[in-house]
Amino acid sequence: MKGIIKVSAFYGEVEKARYKGQDPGHKIELPSLDELYRVRLGMMTIVTGIPGHGKSEIVDDMLVRLSRLYRWKFCFFSPENYPLEQHYIKIAEKLAGEQFSKFEASDHRVSKDWIQDHFTWLYPDDDGETVNLDWILDRARFLAESEGLQGLVLDPWNEIEHQRGTMSETDYVSLALTKIRRFARRYDVHCWIVAHPTKLQKDKATGQYPVPTPYDISGSAHWRNKADFCLTIHRPDVTKNMVHVYVQKVKFKHLGRVGQCTLNYRWHCGTFEEVKP
Repeated sequence: MKGIIKVSAFYGEVEKARYKGQDPGHKIELPSLDELYRVRLGMMTIVTGIPGHGKSEIVDDMLVRLSRLYRWKFCFFSPENYPLEQHYIKIAEKLAGEQFSKFEASDHRVSKDWIQDHFTWLYPDDDGETVNLDWILDRARFLAESEGLQGLVLDPWNEIEHQRGTMSETDYVSLALTKIRRFARRYDVHCWIVAHPTKLQKDKATGQYPVPTPYDISGSAHWRNKADFCLTIHRPDVTKNMVHVYVQKVKFKHLGRVGQCTLNYRWHCGTFEEVKP
């Protein structure tokens, strides 16, 4: 009967781990972040942080790096990056490591071909079309089956039309995250969900906002409980290019650990780099 599993069904993977070690996940070649967080297919990462602190920028940079390192293919549902040509330019700058206005003709050719092969966007043809989670996952399934998709980005969560009917927000978030997690496991796709925290209060003594956690996202503790990884992107001083990445949950210890690192944001091309001594 379906759904009943004995050890013999998966013991081949146990033997593989015994002799070759467990899958350590995929690095993105930012050593301080790689020490804390490594991407593994079939899992889900929740990314939060105060608006304007760099959540989308760092996710996009990760995807460009993963596409270059491993030839992975990605799909965006990213309405905040509309019009799409603007998001294309951001991806192209990260790929080239240069400001778009300074591209040579060869940069344009390489960027167009690479982005065409590795990135796809989801956006409704009709302004009146309902774009709910099922709409997104149906198209992501098609891409997984037809093109071998490795990554899906939902950025941001609040731009999806959440039709929960009489369900409480807590129950809806639980159901929705379960759907995404099952999709990730079934098709061996890593899913990134960018979700804004609820309104935070500044510390009266310092005048600074606290570092958000997944518990600050509207919809209950399911955001942390159901995630495989939780990242918070935070800039204590928005006038500077230093970005703190807080890894607040890692489900399996061989894929990283809880901790914090600081990266430098290269504003002219939207990439991140290690902080130089």
